[in-house]
Amino acid sequence: MTAGRTPSKVYIAWIAWRNLIARGRRGGLSFMTVVSIFGVAIGVAALIIVLSVMGGFEQDLRDKMLRGQPNLEVMATNAQAGFGLKQHPLSAFKHAFPEASDIEPFTQADVVLKQRQHLTAGILFGVDSSRDKHLWGFGGAAVIEGEMRCIAKSHPLSANWDSNIRHPGIMLGEQLAEQLGADVGDEIIVLSPQVNVDTALGGGTVSRSYVVCGKFRTGLFNFDAKWAVLSLAEGRKFLPDYDSSLDTDEYVSGVAVNVPNPLQVQRIVDRAFGAAEQNAYPHAEAGLDGLTPLTWETANKSLLFALKLEKFAMSLILMLIVIVAAFSISGTMMMTVFHKRGQVSLLRSLGMNRLDITKLYLAHGFTIGTLGIVIGLAFGLVICALIKSFQFIPLPAGVYHLRSLPCKWLWLDYGIICVCAWVFSLLASTYPALTASKQDPGQGLRYL
Repeated sequence: MTAGRTPSKVYIAWIAWRNLIARGRRGGLSFMTVVSIFGVAIGVAALIIVLSVMGGFEQDLRDKMLRGQPNLEVMATNAQAGFGLKQHPLSAFKHAFPEASDIEPFTQADVVLKQRQHLTAGILFGVDSSRDKHLWGFGGAAVIEGEMRCIAKSHPLSANWDSNIRHPGIMLGEQLAEQLGADVGDEIIVLSPQVNVDTALGGGTVSRSYVVCGKFRTGLFNFDAKWAVLSLAEGRKFLPDYDSSLDTDEYVSGVAVNVPNPLQVQRIVDRAFGAAEQNAYPHAEAGLDGLTPLTWETANKSLLFALKLEKFAMSLILMLIVIVAAFSISGTMMMTVFHKRGQVSLLRSLGMNRLDITKLYLAHGFTIGTLGIVIGLAFGLVICALIKSFQFIPLPAGVYHLRSLPCKWLWLDYGIICVCAWVFSLLASTYPALTASKQDPGQGLRYL
C-alpha cells in the first residue's frame, strides 16, 4: 500500500485478522479475544437452546389444546341457555362453515359427582353416542378402558352382575376416576347444582345414577381431572330448567366445529359472524342468528399470552449474556488500541485516514462477534438436534405430561438472535474504533 492510496477492504480485513492472533509478548490480547469470542458463543448457544426447548413446550401444549377441544364452539348468546337443533339445524352450520371438516352438537353442564364417600366437582359433556371419535380429546386413542360407544348402553353394576337393575353408561377422565376411587362397573351419582327444588318437582333432574363403562386420558390435567362424558340425551337432562320440551326441541349447549387449519379459525368466524351484521352473508344471518362463537384461541387466551410473555422475558434475560460479552469485546479492543498505538500511527503515515482506521477496528469487532456467533450457533443447533433426536433428558412423570424434554426448530428466532449479536458486537466496537481513529500519528510513532 502506497501513501495517499486508499487501502482495499481485503487489506483492512487482513489487518483486523492479524490483530486477533497477536503473538509473542503481546499474546495476552489473543487470550482476551478468545474470552470475548466464547462469551458471545455461550450467549448465542444459551438463547438457541432455551428458546427451542420453550418452543417445544409451547408446541406440545398447543397440540394438546387442539386435540383436547374443538377449533370453534358456537353457543347461544345467553350463556345460561342453549338452543334447539330444530331452530338451528346442523345443515345451517354446514352451510355457514363449508370448509368445516367435522361438526358435532354437545351439551355441557357443571355437576357434582359422587361415588360412595368421595365427592368432587366436574364438567359433564353430552355427546352423540353413535360416534366413536369426537371433537374433544376424550375419544379415539385417548380411551384407555372400555369404548366410547358404551355411553349409549345400559350396564349392570359390577358388584351384582345378575341384577336386572341397569344404569346408563358414563366415561370418566383418568384423574377424575382416581379422585372418586371409581373403576369400570362402579356406580356414579351425578348431582346437578343448577336445579332448584321447584324445577325438580316440575321434571328437572337433581341426581341420576350411572355406571362407569370406561376411562380416557387426554394428556391435559384439567380435562382428565374434570371431564365426564355421557350420551347427548342424558346430558340434556342436566341443562338448566330441564323438562321434556328440551328433548322435543333437541336442545343442546352448542355445536362444535373443526376446520382444516385451526390457525385460520378467526378469519372463518369473522366471515360467518361479523359480515352477517352487514348482510354480506345471508346464510350466516339466517342460520346463526342469536348465536355467538368461541374459538380455541379465545378460550385459551390467558394461557397463550402467558407462554408468549414467558418466552419474551426469558429471551431478554439470556440476551444479557450477549450484552455482557459485547462489553468484553469493547474491553478487549480498547486494550488492542492501547498496545497497537504505534501500528495505528504507522498505518496513518502510510496513507490510511481516520475513516480507514475506524473501519479496521469495526472489522476487528465484527470478526470477534462473527466467530462467537458461528460457534454458538453450531453448538446450539447440535444440542437441539441431540435433544430432538434422542430425547435423552427425561422429565418427572408426576410434574409434566411429557416423557422427555421437547424441542422445536425456530429458524426465524435463530436469525434474530444472530442479527442482535452482530449489532451488539458492532456497537461494542464503535467506541474503540473512534478512539483509535482520533489518535495523533506523530505521538504514536514513538511506541514502535
